[in-house]
Amino acid sequence: SGAEQPLASRCPACGGGALLTLGAGTERIEQALKAEFPAISVVRVDRDTTRRKGELQNKLMDIARGAHRLLIGTQMLSKGHDFPEVTLVVILNVDQNLFSSDFRASERAAQLIVQVAGRAGRGERPGKVIMQTHVPDHPLLKSLLAGGYNGFGQTALNERRLAGLPPYRHMALVRAEAVRQDAPIRLLRSAQALISASGLSGVSILGPAPAPMERRAGRYRAQLLLTARSRANLHRLLDECIPKLSKLPNAGRVRWSLDVDPIEMV
Repeated sequence: SGAEQPLASRCPACGGGALLTLGAGTERIEQALKAEFPAISVVRVDRDTTRRKGELQNKLMDIARGAHRLLIGTQMLSKGHDFPEVTLVVILNVDQNLFSSDFRASERAAQLIVQVAGRAGRGERPGKVIMQTHVPDHPLLKSLLAGGYNGFGQTALNERRLAGLPPYRHMALVRAEAVRQDAPIRLLRSAQALISASGLSGVSILGPAPAPMERRAGRYRAQLLLTARSRANLHRLLDECIPKLSKLPNAGRVRWSLDVDPIEMV
């Protein structure tokens, strides 16, 4: 507990210097726990281990009858299950959602933390929750620990008000993707010019810019964000400009879509 060591610059096994920083997924956590506790039964519940029909139910039944003492899982293990014998819950790497390009990521992280924490101490014995983070003083994390989800919500809403984010502004996201890297940006630049030329006021234009996950399934992705204090102004602009977007010269070579009030920004 509390051990520290410097980050290695070369592989201790082969001496190579081409090191990549990789997260520890559920399979790696399973391997580490089996090595540390070889005499204790470990079960992993994630998409890979529950592909076959009935496999998830079988694992949950084994957990319920006490066949496994160490449970490892993704979000599917945290929702709607009652594990009375679980007294300790560990949440790994909560930071990835505290510093995300998607402003709603911290909200989803807080919901998940509350759900996962609810798995501990459901029986007669009290439960304990441990969270792994590099920023224990993060204001959203502190508000969640001190005031529960309501306290977190008040802090998050205040941040969004100061940043001009929903629910204090309304959003529409124009997404574009194509095989060629430059095609989505070029289409969205044309869309930006079209929107600016409309002369309609009350709407801010951000971008175009590559999507946070720029390349997916062999296609390059970009997006153009429109924000407005008035929903009426936003929809007035969309009603006038979106029908014209499909008539732009390069629209036929790019797959594009409109997402009003986007839930995810990736």
